Amino acid sequence: MNLTPYYDDGQITIYHGDCREIYPKLRLTIDAVLTDPPYGIDGSSGRVNKARAKGSYASGFDDTPDYIAVVVVPMVCRLISSIGCVVLTPGIRCMALYPQPDSFGAFYQPAAVGLQVFGNLDAQPIFYYGKNASGRNMGVPCSYRLTESPIKDGHPCSKPPRAWTVLLGNTSAPGQTILDPFCGAGTTLRAAKDLGRQAIGIELEERYCELAA
Repeated sequence: MNLTPYYDDGQITIYHGDCREIYPKLRLTIDAVLTDPPYGIDGSSGRVNKARAKGSYASGFDDTPDYIAVVVVPMVCRLISSIGCVVLTPGIRCMALYPQPDSFGAFYQPAAVGLQVFGNLDAQPIFYYGKNASGRNMGVPCSYRLTESPIKDGHPCSKPPRAWTVLLGNTSAPGQTILDPFCGAGTTLRAAKDLGRQAIGIELEERYCELAA
């Protein structure tokens, strides 16, 4: 496989392809991972989830629990075993498929309208593995109150940029190199650029590589 970047400005690098193939070929030290992998919501109930499921993705993969179990979780386990700090937002439906995190937090969304059997879906989990790459833990929150809306950039599950930037700032340090193996439209990469971090994004769908660039 030719490891030619889709985009590279000297600070941010984007690779178009499967992270399972690209990650082993990266020849540099990665200090932390921040990623928002697929949630496995295809086939779930509810209008909000259905609107954000497979049909909304450009990529030709099945965004199902089986896909998360077979593709995403093994990749995350590989990262946990090789990188000292991994932070991810697993979504609600498949979070039990991931290894038990070392720390747990959430984005609390008081105005959320998604429904669960017992009521509003008003929080999204954040899983933390390893040690905080920033070198801090005193005064660093594990959870965040979220009232910001995601940007409308053509990706079905973009993250709110200001909140994502705060999360990255609290789990990394200036000059470090950040990896997002499921980078989508590039919110992690934008946050890294604004915070003075190097960053590498890997994305399966070329359309989202272009959005990120």
